Amino acid sequence: MYKVGIVLFDDFTDVDFFLMYDLLGRTIDSWTVSILGTKSEHHSHLGITVKTDGHVSETVDQDVVLITSGKRGIPAAMKDAGFMSALKLDPKQQLIGSICAGSFILYELGLLKGKLLTTNPDAKAVLESMGGNVQDLPLVIEGNIATAGGCLSLMYLVGWLTERLFDSNKRKSIQNQLIPAGQLAIFEELISTTIQSAESANSHNK
Repeated sequence: MYKVGIVLFDDFTDVDFFLMYDLLGRTIDSWTVSILGTKSEHHSHLGITVKTDGHVSETVDQDVVLITSGKRGIPAAMKDAGFMSALKLDPKQQLIGSICAGSFILYELGLLKGKLLTTNPDAKAVLESMGGNVQDLPLVIEGNIATAGGCLSLMYLVGWLTERLFDSNKRKSIQNQLIPAGQLAIFEELISTTIQSAESANSHNK
């Protein structure tokens, strides 16, 4: 059983967290999912309360760490010295991913400086002003780190980590229930091609 940690903070984007949590929760025989934050509960941008399972410092013990997003939550988290210093991430030992502005956290930690990454299109200019090499792509992979840009790109992010840990059949078993009726082949082509393209670029950049 792999251990997957989702990093949360106040003012997180609702869809980014809940879709991620839902996708991961569609399998119970492959990993355990823990919500990690600095408090016993965090509140979403829309005011929904989510209880945490542990402190953000427990990311050091996870096999997979995923950073959520938030237009107001990310800037506040980056200013929180306690939060940032508690994030002990090791891409040599862990799979690490982010959705939308979560890539700001990974960049600030130095994990993606000088490397390619992506984020929410609305946040691209800000991340570039910080020095980030932001790509107009839904999924960018650098070694064991994946950044996804746009809320619905969570399908690619969760698909990537599932294929890294298992295979495409496992990914399909998790994702296919979410596909609109009559469009399974269309979405499968899109998801598989996006992941394969990002992995191919990753191999080329090594």
